[in-house]
Formats: sequence, structure tokens, C-alpha cells
Amino acid sequence: MVNTTAQATPHRSRTGAWSGLYNPALVARDIGYVLPGFFVSLFAFSLLVPLASLGVSTLVIWLGALLLPATLLLATKFADLSRTRAAWWGATVPAPAYRAHGPGVGGFMRIMADGRRWLDLAFETLVAFPVRAITFSIGITWLSAALGGTTWFIWSPFLPENVSVFPGNMLEWLSNGAITPEVAYSRAAEGVTYTIFGAVALLLLPIVMRALATFDIALTRAGLGGDTLAHQTAPLADAPVPAGPHAPALTFASFAGWSWILIGFAAVATIAVSWPLLVTLYDVHPAIAMVLAAAEAAAMALALRIPAAAIALGTITPAVTALITATPVATPWPWPVTMLIVQALLAFIIGLRHDWRWVLAALALPQLAVIAAVAMSGAGFTAGAITSLVICSSVALGLGLGGIVAQTVFANRGALQAERQHSAELDAKQRELSERNLVARELHDVVAHSMSVVSIQANTAKYRIPGLGDEAEAEFAAIAQSSRQALSEMRGLLATLRDSDGTAPLAPQPTLSDLPTLIEGSRNSGAEISFSENGGATTEPVLSATGLTVYRVVQESLANAMRHAPGSAIDVTVTLGDDEITVDVVNGPAPADAPPAPGSGLGLAGLRERVTALGGSVTAGPTAGDASGQGFAVHATLPR
Repeated sequence: MVNTTAQATPHRSRTGAWSGLYNPALVARDIGYVLPGFFVSLFAFSLLVPLASLGVSTLVIWLGALLLPATLLLATKFADLSRTRAAWWGATVPAPAYRAHGPGVGGFMRIMADGRRWLDLAFETLVAFPVRAITFSIGITWLSAALGGTTWFIWSPFLPENVSVFPGNMLEWLSNGAITPEVAYSRAAEGVTYTIFGAVALLLLPIVMRALATFDIALTRAGLGGDTLAHQTAPLADAPVPAGPHAPALTFASFAGWSWILIGFAAVATIAVSWPLLVTLYDVHPAIAMVLAAAEAAAMALALRIPAAAIALGTITPAVTALITATPVATPWPWPVTMLIVQALLAFIIGLRHDWRWVLAALALPQLAVIAAVAMSGAGFTAGAITSLVICSSVALGLGLGGIVAQTVFANRGALQAERQHSAELDAKQRELSERNLVARELHDVVAHSMSVVSIQANTAKYRIPGLGDEAEAEFAAIAQSSRQALSEMRGLLATLRDSDGTAPLAPQPTLSDLPTLIEGSRNSGAEISFSENGGATTEPVLSATGLTVYRVVQESLANAMRHAPGSAIDVTVTLGDDEITVDVVNGPAPADAPPAPGSGLGLAGLRERVTALGGSVTAGPTAGDASGQGFAVHATLPR
């Protein structure tokens, strides 16, 4: 089924993630989002990890076949909670489409085939908990420093007398010995130092909390956000997403957010491992090693969107490393292990996201650059160097081809899902067309036929009934004219209903200028109607949609008055103002010898829909002061 959690409109509109930094309410909101998130993730981690481990370990005895689906459902609930917290903060995280698991034990076990639920489990256990533990530690430490420093003079007198070394050493170092130790290690100097430190921390607190909250939200969107393709493959009319071959498959779009998460973790791991490795094993200066490690990490991050820059970094960095580490060492050279792994991942990422020509460049250019560096280094192509080159090129080639194959598989699955969606849309359109044809058939066979009979009888009345007076002939002529107009409109409606490609000719729609004709035609039926149009000299033209709606309001109100109160006097007033148009149709009570015709009330409901769609309003009810309740008034207001 399609999960709609956290799709509600955020509780407040925001012009940007960094707007209102120093608004106390927004600072409290950031703190309220960051700090409790750790405890929610701790609870989720404490439940999901043991349950998932127990489910996997007992899968062989079939107990895990029941425990793992329950664990996945629980993980989805925690994922929904994360989306709800993001919506409370003010960011919408679209929920993905989940597979319907179906009834019975077999349907319950089918939950394990839903890849989206496994992603929810992975996010809540492997991503959210460690990240929110870090953001909580930073947030609570910063908040404690800000509050503790700014309130130091309040709580410091209750501390035991001792010498605070940190402020004293810092003051001596900053003053270069100008401040004496007695002053530097005094309680007053300690208080001033901590107060300034707390004030700076308090000043930066909104920025730090907003950064932590924004980072958490970005991570939640990447890991839990529903991809576009999943929404497109969800069936129409809020029907459950089917299981089996018609369920939405995971494509690369499903992993688009996760690719950033995984590459981010890989980049951090690369810096954490490669930096000390280059320093300790290859005797590279720490600053240079840091730059090389950061360049490796940046190459992986750029590979998703900018392959040219990624390949450039992936070519320059190993070549420089080979040159500066050319001294004889008992370690892999010219490809350190970390750079070999990064090179292989770089080829895989580019193969997964880009054309095969980019993959060829990512495979060839770094290898050629390193070979050139080995030739220029003077160390020569030793057996170890050749082995390192062969291993790196082989691993990178294998992962690069794997990326190309994975991209092809994802593309084929995406094309299959698009084809299924297209077929579903065609089926829905065919069903709609069949229903419209059925309605058109009924209208043609029943209503149009009856109107044709009325028209024929009215036209032939003077020939069939001898001795008709002029007044009766005029009445029958008016009936014939009204029936012909109704038939003409009916034919246009039937053509529109049967139209399958939107090419049916459309009849001109009535406007305000047609109101006098409508009033005159209604008077010909014997009704007593007074009509006044006020404010017609305004310079702004009336929109065609507004004019048509005014016409339909008057038309329906006149029909209701003549149907429910035959013989009563009707007053029609249309006022054209500068900003709005008002319509008033008022009829009095019907004579006692003219019984009203029954009605369904659908006409007034249709009027309200028309007027409300244009931003107007309609009121309808008995006229004020009419105890009998037979008089009726319709008042409509539409924006000009």
C-alpha cells in the first residue's frame, strides 16, 4: 500500500533551511528535533537489531520466516516516525510505495520480498543511530557549553576552591607572558574566560543546531524519501500496490538517496584510513597525506554527478602518490591498498551512473598516469610494482564492468515499470471511455429521444389541432425553440462524451451578453420575470469562465423558480462591480392552484461547485420574513 505518513503540509512555511536562525521559536524547534532524535534511534536500534539477528539465526527452523517480516514492519513504523518528526520540523519527506503483503501467513512472509522495507531497517539501524548519536553529542555539548559559560557567575561560587589550569594556561599563552600567573589563575580571570567562551557558544548555538538539524533532515530524505518512480508505479484510485510481478520494483532511482549515504560513509572511511596509512607506512608528510586522502574522497563524491572532475582527481592523486612514495618500502607500490580500493569504487560508481566511455576513461587514465609516474620515479618496474599494477587494473576493470551491468539491469527494470504504468493508464482510459460511451448511449436513447418527440409535437401542434389561437401557437413555437436548443446542446454533450482524443468540436458557450435572450425565452413560457443589470460600464472585461458561470446561475435559478413555484413573480438582478459580480434571483410564493414540481436538489449543488471553483460563494434559501417558506432567494458572488 502507499504510505502517506509525513506527507501532510508542514506546520509552518519556510523560505529556506537557514531562515530565521535567531528566532527563539525556531532555535527551540531545532533543539527539539536534534536532541530527542538520539533517544528515538536508540530505542529503535535496541529493538530492531536483536529482532533482526534472532530472525536471521532462526530462519533455518522457520521461526525467522515469521520474525523477520514482523521486524521489517516495525522498521517501517520507525521510518514513518522519522518522516513525521521531519514534517514537524518543517520538511516533507515523501513516503515510498510499499508492496501489499496479502492475506494469510504466506502473504505475511511475502513482506521479506519488499526491498523498501529492508532499506528502512538498514537506515534505522546502520545509519540513523550512529549519526544521531554524533549529532546528539555535538548538540548537547554545545548547549551545555553555552548555558554553563554564560551562567558561570551564578553557579561557580558553589564550587570548591581550586586552581583552574585551562583558563590560566590559555591567558598566559595569548598574552605571551604579559599577564602574570597570579592574574591568569585568579577566579576573576577564570570567570571572564568562561563567560566569554559561553557567550560565543551561545551566539553560535542557532547555527550549530540548524546545521545538525539540516544534516539529519538531508540524511532522512536520502534514506527514507520515496523515489519518483515508485510513486509513478503506484496504481490509480488509491488501490493497494499489488504483490508479485506487478509490484513496484526497486530501480536505481530507489537507491539514489542511498548512493549519497554510502558514498559519504566511504569518503569518511577513506580519509580516516588513508591519511594515517600514508603517514605511517609510506612516510608522507601529514599535511600532504591529508590532501591526498581528501582528494580520494572527493573523487568518489564527484563521480555521481561530475565524472570528468572525478576522473581528473582519480588520475592525479595516485600519480602524485606514486612519485612521492617511490623510495624502497616493504608495502604495496605504486598503488597503496586504499587508493586501489578507491580506484575500483570510482570505476564502479561511474559505470553505474554514466556512459561506458566514461568508464573506459576512469579505467585507463589513472593506470597510464601511474605507469608514467613509475617510469619517472627511477624505482623501475619491479616485480612488486607490476603485481600492484595488474591487481589494480584487474579489480577496477571487474567493478567497472559490474557497474555497467548493474546500470543495464536497473534501466531494463525501469523500462519495464514504465511500460506497466503506461499499460495501466491505457486500461484506465479505456474504462473511462467505456463508461462515457454508456452514459452517452443512455442520454441519446432516453433524453434526446424524448426531447425530439417534444420538438416534433410542438412544431406540428398547429396542424394537428384545428382552431388554435395565435397565443397558443406562439406558446407551442416557444416550446419548439426551447426543445431545439436543448437538442443542440445535447448533441454537443454527446460528442464530448464520445470524444476519445479531444478533437470533438466545441459549441460556443453562453456569456453575459446572452442573459437577455435567456430571460426573454423564459418569459415566453409564461413566467413573470423582471431583469436588471447594474454597473455594466466597468472598463475591465469579464472572463469567459465567469460569464458562463453567471449565465448558469441565472439559468438554474430560473428553472428552479418555474419548477417549484410556477406562476410566481421572479426578480433577477446582476451587478457588475470593479472587483466582483453578484447575482440575485428572488421568487415569491407560488399561487395556491399551482402545485410545485418535485426536485432532486442536484442543480443547486452543481451551482455551488461551479461558483466555488472560481473562488466565489453561493447562498440559497427561503426569503427573509416568509413564514410559508415558499419564497426563495439565490445569491451568488464571484470575483471579477
